[in-house]
Amino acid sequence: MKLFETRPFNFEKDSYDIRIYYDDETINVLAFYKNRPANGYRYQIKIQKGYDIKNILEKFPVNNLVENCMSDIKEKSWEKFNKVFD
Repeated sequence: MKLFETRPFNFEKDSYDIRIYYDDETINVLAFYKNRPANGYRYQIKIQKGYDIKNILEKFPVNNLVENCMSDIKEKSWEKFNKVFD
């Protein structure tokens, strides 16, 4: 996958990156912390073959998916999910 864009943000004194990746058929949006995935959540859009996904990303920013990633961090969704296994 190719990196399209990185959007940094801070929460509780920690620095995160929301990264947008793409390939020929897929757009992935996920949060990173210290250069590793911050949690197990990924937001994905599957696109029909034959479209220029980079062009789609330039015309249709995936702001709602970026906001979802940020919300997962702020609401500590992954931590809540992991409590199921405790």
